[in-house]
Amino acid sequence: MGSEDTIYVAVGGVEESELTLLWVLHNLKPRKVCILHVHQPSKMISSMYGVDGNLAEIIFDQQQIRGLEEVGKDMMNRILDEHLLFCSQAGVSAIRLHIQMDDVAKGIVELIRRHNIKKLVMGAAADEHFSEGMWLMSEKAQYVNENAPFSCQIWFICREHLVHTRFETGQSSNAPSPSGSSYLTSSTEAAGIFGSTVSEEREESECEIELYDVLHSGEEGSSNDQLFDRLEQALKEAESSNQKAFEESDRRVKAEMNATRAMRQAKMLERLYNECKRENETALAKQNESLENIKRLREEELSVSREQNSILESQVTNSERRMKQLEDELSSALEQLQVSLKERDELQIELENSHKVIEELLRKQAEETSSTHMDQFNLDQLSVSEIHDATLDQLEICQKEKDELQVELENTRRINKELLRKQSEDTSNSHLQQPFIEFSLSEIEEATEDFDQLYKIAEGARGSVYYKCALRHTEVVIKVLGRNSFQDSNEFLREVDDLIKLRHPNLVNLIGACPEKRALVYEYVPNGSLEDHLNSRNDMPPLSWQSRMHIATQLCSTLMFLHAGKLVHGNLKPGNILLDDNFGCKLSDFGSCRAFSLVENSSNMTESSNPNPYLDPDFRNSRRVSHSLDLYPFGIIVLQLLSGRSTQGIAESAQSELLNGGNLSSFLDSSAGNWPHQVAQLTHLAIRCCDINRSRRPDLASDVLKVLETMKPSVASIAYAPESNEDSEPPSYFLCPILQAVMSDPHVAADGYTYEATALQDWLADHDTSPMTNLRLPNLNLIPNFPLRSAIQQWQENR
Repeated sequence: MGSEDTIYVAVGGVEESELTLLWVLHNLKPRKVCILHVHQPSKMISSMYGVDGNLAEIIFDQQQIRGLEEVGKDMMNRILDEHLLFCSQAGVSAIRLHIQMDDVAKGIVELIRRHNIKKLVMGAAADEHFSEGMWLMSEKAQYVNENAPFSCQIWFICREHLVHTRFETGQSSNAPSPSGSSYLTSSTEAAGIFGSTVSEEREESECEIELYDVLHSGEEGSSNDQLFDRLEQALKEAESSNQKAFEESDRRVKAEMNATRAMRQAKMLERLYNECKRENETALAKQNESLENIKRLREEELSVSREQNSILESQVTNSERRMKQLEDELSSALEQLQVSLKERDELQIELENSHKVIEELLRKQAEETSSTHMDQFNLDQLSVSEIHDATLDQLEICQKEKDELQVELENTRRINKELLRKQSEDTSNSHLQQPFIEFSLSEIEEATEDFDQLYKIAEGARGSVYYKCALRHTEVVIKVLGRNSFQDSNEFLREVDDLIKLRHPNLVNLIGACPEKRALVYEYVPNGSLEDHLNSRNDMPPLSWQSRMHIATQLCSTLMFLHAGKLVHGNLKPGNILLDDNFGCKLSDFGSCRAFSLVENSSNMTESSNPNPYLDPDFRNSRRVSHSLDLYPFGIIVLQLLSGRSTQGIAESAQSELLNGGNLSSFLDSSAGNWPHQVAQLTHLAIRCCDINRSRRPDLASDVLKVLETMKPSVASIAYAPESNEDSEPPSYFLCPILQAVMSDPHVAADGYTYEATALQDWLADHDTSPMTNLRLPNLNLIPNFPLRSAIQQWQENR
């Protein structure tokens, strides 16, 4: 049982045993402790049995004797339990071991031998205070030191001080004093100590003899009752003493427990303080690092801002220099005009003076002729005729000069007028009356290097192929139609004629065609398709909600334009909605034959084929072509603009969000920014556009466009990705739809579009319909668009 890791602690009295156990826990720091105790039976009962067993039978019955023994064992168990609890609170595993013997020292030696104990701690002098150089004060300690097996190392403790150590070989050494010196006790002192101990034991024996005499004094007249009362009183006094000792031990144990608990709490608080300190230091270090990063970023941003400021200042300087040059040129032109006008006035005066001189000469000639003699008639007649001829010649010369000056003056006026109207008229003619070009097959083959795959950018339906190239110094897209697109060349030419007649700012412009190859040549739109932006292809940034509403508004007006002309797009989808540099909408892949080709294709569709998500379900069932054919895909596209999701179940998801309290935050695309409150009404209209029953779908002009226009004022503040610079193009909403030039006095008409005031007034002088939708205007009132005018002025100042 004796383990090398177990420390055995001999305990007896409460106070000294607690101090001994406390010394073990503080100095040896054991992992396991065994509380060792030798229980002595009551000396009084032993004496009774030894002197006269008959007397014991008279005084005590067996039950009373067993009661006394139980009280003693009870006290022993309490003391051992208190020591075990003390060890447990200190975090040390503890067990107990006890034996019952009359002699405590012999009992300790017997336990060492039985259990092969290797390490033992016991008291040296329980009844004395510790002093430097003291020796083993009790016979028990001396007996154990001399008779215990040499394999056991023993520490003798007095009042938490090490008095003596006996090592395994049996050698002994005194414990060092606080100063480090060793002290040995003299034989005289040891004898005195031993004598004192013997004297104490003699006094204890005398007490027992006295009690024995009392027990046998019955012959002198004392009765058994009186003796029993005295014994009972002695037992009560002993029990009271034990109770007091137990209470004192309990107080000490509780005090030690409180002290231990306080030390643990102090250590815990210290550990928590150190952990909090480390966490605070770590957080402070991270905060300092974050501040340093922020400071570095701010410095970098400041540096970039300074560079941009320098570039802007340079651009402003260049703009001012350019404006100065233009002002000088204009001033020079005005000066030349003034000089020409002055010369014209002077010539006019000279011409009038010449007329006066000629009239005066003719009057004088008539007077001289009447007074001249007939004899000199021939001579005078000759001189007058010559003078008249010369005068007529001079008059013709002056008239000719006058006519030339008049012609020059008219030319000057016309040139000035043309210069003032040149930009607006050129832009309007280029947009509304752009000439159609018929390209030859050789020219297209040269531009595409015989239709090399490097120029191919996409493939369309029915074998159509798209090529991007440059024709006559202009970037274009060539759409080569497949063999199944049209039945013959006449049908192709009719399609081209229809496309030439369709001119709208939001329709892709048809530049020309090549009948030999059945190819259509369109303008190149550089910013990709709406499908590219919704799917974030090529790392395209997400569109803002203003850009998305701007696209939806333009798409709605374009469909209204087509429907007003009794046309149906028939293939509306994000891939056919192109975006220019300013995110303006350009609708492609339209024509009068589109709907008929859809009818033909839909009749050939099978149940296993993948349906087009943008194709009207009503059209699949009825094969009827109407304007409602474009409403269904328009609703799907608007829902995609709002949510950024795919087409699968998008209308049902939007309907579910509206029914669940109308909170669209989980449906709307958060990357587009903070949506306005009108978005719920627009979502409801988009869902109605996707209704299977086309009779329940809304009207574009009276329903959809009205809601989009309420969101349009915010679109005027849209900021596009390209940064403005000196040569950048103005945003599309700065341009008048009629003149295609930046507006200086923008006004809003009854159709919701903004125009240049003078251009719209000229239009309304001959029309009562909208220039954009071809629909009749409900009124001819014009409202100034002051926010847009401020934005245009700010843009012009920043150029």
